Amino acid sequence: MSDDRPAGPDRGSTSGSWPYTQEPVPPGGGSDLHTFELNQATTPQPTNPQHAAPNPGPGLGAVPRRPSATQSSTDSTLRRLTVVARILWLSAGGALCAAAIVGLFVGVGEVELLIVLGGGVVLAIMPAVVDRLRSMKAGHFEIQLIEQIADNARKSAETLRRLGMEQELDAYATIYTEMRGVELTEVRGAMLDRILQRVSNASAVEKFDRAEVKDMFTLGSPIVRVLALGLMEGDLSLIDSEILVEALKRPLTGNEHYHAMKLVLGGWGHFSAAERTKLKDAIDSNQQIQYGPGRRELAERIRKL
Repeated sequence: MSDDRPAGPDRGSTSGSWPYTQEPVPPGGGSDLHTFELNQATTPQPTNPQHAAPNPGPGLGAVPRRPSATQSSTDSTLRRLTVVARILWLSAGGALCAAAIVGLFVGVGEVELLIVLGGGVVLAIMPAVVDRLRSMKAGHFEIQLIEQIADNARKSAETLRRLGMEQELDAYATIYTEMRGVELTEVRGAMLDRILQRVSNASAVEKFDRAEVKDMFTLGSPIVRVLALGLMEGDLSLIDSEILVEALKRPLTGNEHYHAMKLVLGGWGHFSAAERTKLKDAIDSNQQIQYGPGRRELAERIRKL
């Protein structure tokens, strides 16, 4: 998560949730994910057919395969490390939350207090997030983010698939959608930061079509609109001033508004004088800036350019 991330409604806005898409379960209830081999011992046959023993049937006489000592030791070590990691996460999260409570009585600034509290909440629930990610590796995703992108940007979706990002992005997207409530605002922001960082990294190493990125924003769902801005952050040649004016004037989520201002600041040299004037006017026309300190700070920096 970036150091200059805003607090409050800038992060993980509850407005503009993603549509759910239910993937059908394959025939057999998905049992193909849990296939077991039956090891059968070979029974020697008598030389005299008249004294042949009856076929004992499948499974009889099978010798169970014992796990090797090395595998057993490795599994035991991994389990211990998992327990230790959980304890450390929970301890660190609890310590940060306690520090935030103490900060209420010693005059710590609101922004610093929210950052510490948000970090504590993230660490405290991280074991549950990891469990959720692991459980989804063998299951079906409720949010098919790459499929949503493919609706309006087929080549861009294929590029993300080729980079092996489909399952990871779908998993993070589903977790993000399931986290509701004001107390999880910072955690939702951390999830979205992870998704945007991955998409931004992709556009830094792969060339995306500028027209497709524009279609992702204008025709996509609220979350796909933010991802289009993430692609622009990774490759500033994808920046479109008309898209940014729309995101600044009529954002569907606080995250969209915040990342649009980040793009204006980071890509200031790419805009003409007329475009810069329109972007500043768009920022001044939207009163939602007052709802987040991160957005207010970015707006002030842009006004001084």
